[in-house]
Amino acid sequence: MTMREIWEAVKDFFRRDWTPAEKVLVILCCILFGVIKGFCLAPIKRGIKCGCNNGNSYITNEEGEWLEDEE
Repeated sequence: MTMREIWEAVKDFFRRDWTPAEKVLVILCCILFGVIKGFCLAPIKRGIKCGCNNGNSYITNEEGEWLEDEE
């Protein structure tokens, strides 16, 4: 197939009448494809940490006593 034939097939596909169910499915597929593509291309691969990481911690030993942070 040449590029012109492919382009004509794409134009015919989008010119046809769509049922509401088909419209919803196409929109959902596009959104899900974008989400998956975003996860694959995201610079954060190890997840996101929520916290200030200022050194404060609440660490207890087996007896329930507070331990000091040793740094």
